[in-house]
Amino acid sequence: MINKKKVFGTLVFIAVLLIFGTTLVAQNTTTKSTIDSSEQQKETIKTDPVNLTTLENKLQKAKQTKNPIAIANAYYKYTEFYLNPLDETCLKYCDSIILITKYGEKNDMFPAEGYKQKGRYYYKSGKYNTALNNYLDALDYAREKTLLYETINFNIGLIRNSAKQRVEAKKIFKRYVNFLEVDQKKEPAQNYNLALFALSHSYTYTGQLDSAAYYIDKGMKNCIATKDDFSYSYFVLNSGIKSYFEKDYKTAHDSLMRAKELFFSDSNRRTSLAFAHLYLGKNNLAMNKKGIQHFKSVDSILEITEDVFPELLETYDDLKKYYKSKGDPETGVHYLEQQIKFNDIYTKGYEDLILNIKDYDVEKFLKEKDELIDTINKKNNVIVIVLLSLLLAFAGAIYYFFRKQVIHKKRFHKLLAAQEEKQSKKSTNKNEQVATVENTIKELPEDLVNDILAKLKKFEATDKFAKKKYTLPQLAKELNTNGTYLSKVINETKQVNFANYLNQLRIEYAVARITNDSRFREYTIKAIAEECGFKTQQSFSAAFYKKTGIKPSFFVRQLKNKIKSSIN
Repeated sequence: MINKKKVFGTLVFIAVLLIFGTTLVAQNTTTKSTIDSSEQQKETIKTDPVNLTTLENKLQKAKQTKNPIAIANAYYKYTEFYLNPLDETCLKYCDSIILITKYGEKNDMFPAEGYKQKGRYYYKSGKYNTALNNYLDALDYAREKTLLYETINFNIGLIRNSAKQRVEAKKIFKRYVNFLEVDQKKEPAQNYNLALFALSHSYTYTGQLDSAAYYIDKGMKNCIATKDDFSYSYFVLNSGIKSYFEKDYKTAHDSLMRAKELFFSDSNRRTSLAFAHLYLGKNNLAMNKKGIQHFKSVDSILEITEDVFPELLETYDDLKKYYKSKGDPETGVHYLEQQIKFNDIYTKGYEDLILNIKDYDVEKFLKEKDELIDTINKKNNVIVIVLLSLLLAFAGAIYYFFRKQVIHKKRFHKLLAAQEEKQSKKSTNKNEQVATVENTIKELPEDLVNDILAKLKKFEATDKFAKKKYTLPQLAKELNTNGTYLSKVINETKQVNFANYLNQLRIEYAVARITNDSRFREYTIKAIAEECGFKTQQSFSAAFYKKTGIKPSFFVRQLKNKIKSSIN
């Protein structure tokens, strides 16, 4: 995965489906058949029920042929068998597929299928960043314009949806639906139906409700025709959400209640059940009815799954508002703490995912650009235009490079001056007491706020923040205070949330050590990142650039040059 400093805005808006399940208007003319979801999946590929004895027999026959592809196909059956219950044995067979096919003769299916199955496993486990990495590896081996290649791209669309990048995800889903409609015999009916659902869902959340209604109706009819009750339930849910957005609250209520019944007994689809409760609560409020029990159900489901989507976090605003109106601040504080906890889970889970997606966008853009240039170069009548374009692009790149260098050098000198000033003040004010501040947090006493600020200053002087996985509850416990109060003080006085507060401290720590410690300057950026408490080099570089306007590698390089020139 390459790292680029600039990612074009038009490639970044994407997304969509975090669960394969949140939408569909239950049409009055549509009837429902019985539902059996135990053998179904929410992504791609469906296999007939098999048992381990059958699989073992097929594997032994394949091994007798000594054909790596035949053996890989047998291993693939095992990955399907262990995928639904999320048994880690699935990963072992995925790795076996990759091991025996990665360095053999080129094949349209392998080792791409091994990486794809790993991606599906991690996606179902909620580990979206790991899933994305495996899907990208699968793309490297899959042949373009094949069912496998398009299916992998579709699964990446689901990942992008989990990052709320709905516009680009919608393009991916539309492309996949069009691909499958060329010859539906290529795919099991359920996967085509889920592709229709993904597209209808993306239209719902991008406000294109007429288009959403079209694909909802189309998907429902196809589910009935193919007896696909599993996919049908998602269309029912999406139907309710679409009707809610249309302010057709009675229709929304009927569809959402039906969806709740369909998901209630399926422990593998609790997140879809949470979405049904979320929109039932919102819909009830819109109809001037109570929604509190539905919002509490969302909280209960999150406690079990910790599968956090941004939409589900909205439930806590309604819970806090309700208990405030009831004069019950203690319960309100409980749900505030729940909101902070799950928001922290969401933030940590998606920080690296967003960076990974941006890198993927850059690679995809560069690949498309290279393909376009190759096409143009084959046409002799546009050679002059190509040369002129390249010349202009080169000139623009030179101008941009030098202009950027000037800007970055200014930022470097400004950062260095600020660090020297900070060091000077630190040495002259070692015993300076923490000044009291005007209390802008109306809910907290002024003495409490100043006490927390004093403790924070001592904490900042310890460098404990450089530890990985330092959490708000940990710090609150160390400071002998309440996590909710601590979060409020940081938000109000530092003007950042807890995660960004830690990042700022870590960046300041990094700048100070790089400036003052010659051995530390010789570390790799990855090592510096780890020393300062960051999980990855990418997240460190992003945080460093956000605070200083320059990359850490540039800062280290310029500082070395400055020290070298001063010696000479």
